[in-house]
Amino acid sequence: MADSNQFFSETKKEIESYLENRALLLKMQVIDKTARLGAKLVLGMTLGVLGFCLVFFLSVLAGYFFADLTGSLYIGFGIVVFGYFLLILLIYWNRKSIGNSIANTIIQILFDKDE
Repeated sequence: MADSNQFFSETKKEIESYLENRALLLKMQVIDKTARLGAKLVLGMTLGVLGFCLVFFLSVLAGYFFADLTGSLYIGFGIVVFGYFLLILLIYWNRKSIGNSIANTIIQILFDKDE
């Protein structure tokens, strides 16, 4: 009888140890996925800000270029604005596929099995 009590006591300790280790592993996996997602988010935002600066200065450059070609500052910058308007329409028409692509990227990061 004492052997069976000792067996159950040791088994209980082993099960508790196993559950603690599984909980720790789960925490570490969540932290890893969150850290990788956060790193990609910060990288994307940094590239977005730099891209915005690049597009802004190229837009000013294009505005003055078209102003020089047309002889009117208003028409030159109007051409650039019209280009952005077409770009906004293109993004609006493809918003579902763009949203799905972003969601799929996030899901791929969260469920990536490469450790």
